[in-house]
Amino acid sequence: MRIFLVAMALMTLLAACDGQKKDVNDTVFGSQVQMKDKARAVESTLQQGAEKNREAIESSEKSGEPAQQ
Repeated sequence: MRIFLVAMALMTLLAACDGQKKDVNDTVFGSQVQMKDKARAVESTLQQGAEKNREAIESSEKSGEPAQQ
């Protein structure tokens, strides 16, 4: 009897899986994925700005003159 119940449970689980892979944006997690992508884009922009500031500071320290922005 136990084997029958386990077999039925496995068959039910396998029948529930249709094998189609859905796009994450089409699921309930779509808005979270979009927010995470936006946050990564903002982080990239901030890192680029910070790198420009470091370069400007380093060049002004080497030349002894204030950097022009």
